[in-house]
Amino acid sequence: MLLTACLRRCARLLCWIPVTIVIMVVMWSYYAYVVHFCWILLSSSTQRVVFLCLFHISFGMFSWSFWKTLSTPPSSPSVEFQLSSSDSLLYEQERGGMEKSQILLDISQKLSVHTRTAAGAIRFCHHCQLIKPDRCHHCSVCQMCVLKMDHHCPWLNNCIGFSNYKFFMLFLLYSLLYCLLIIATVTPTFIQLWLGKLFDSCVKLHVLFLTLVSAMFAVTLCFLLFFHIWLLASNKTTLEWLSVPFFVDGPASEAFDVGVRANFLQVFGKNKSLWPFPIFTRSVLRNTGPSQKISIL
Repeated sequence: MLLTACLRRCARLLCWIPVTIVIMVVMWSYYAYVVHFCWILLSSSTQRVVFLCLFHISFGMFSWSFWKTLSTPPSSPSVEFQLSSSDSLLYEQERGGMEKSQILLDISQKLSVHTRTAAGAIRFCHHCQLIKPDRCHHCSVCQMCVLKMDHHCPWLNNCIGFSNYKFFMLFLLYSLLYCLLIIATVTPTFIQLWLGKLFDSCVKLHVLFLTLVSAMFAVTLCFLLFFHIWLLASNKTTLEWLSVPFFVDGPASEAFDVGVRANFLQVFGKNKSLWPFPIFTRSVLRNTGPSQKISIL
């Protein structure tokens, strides 16, 4: 038991290594841009002030969305989805799979649950001892069931789902804008350094790497952002894109799609003035159409 507990603590600590790497890269980019590029290389005071203002606005929005995505705990199902002690005892006492499935089916009649397993059974989490709500999945890293789980992000050491998907989308957006701002402002100096017109070797190294690393991240973030924009527009999660959800009538890949505008409002909310900020503003709607008769959580 003691060895198992120690291994779990070590595993939790190891999960923070990717996050630490991200923070270190970001802090180095801040140092390289502000000190080596703005203060050492730029000769124009006006250009320096403008670049620093734009950079710190971008850095601030990036840092805010990064922190909110990282620190917001995943949402878990409410207590009504948990098996009561009597139901749990009855479920464990049954040996046959059919009998267990019938117990879960009887309990689920009181819940708004429409998704099923590929075999047509009620989705049940044996780890958390609960009936999974629609779009809910168990995360083996977080060791909990997460509402509208999209994926577990190792670079943030957190599950992306119902509670922080807006923050994650803004994090991708502001990360891309952060990289593009660096590329746009540093590229002229980068070209001069590349052609050998500036000779400070330390400054040259920092600025060259800053431009190359920003370009590399910008390409990756561009693909990732547009992929999640497509998921948002079609009201899908990454898990639902990988594996189509099943219902009583079979699989339905577009079951949660209520139109691009409504899909967007479900995540970002109706208050347009708060869309650019990592503040929880999403709305919880209930679909009523014949092909959208399920909870959108």
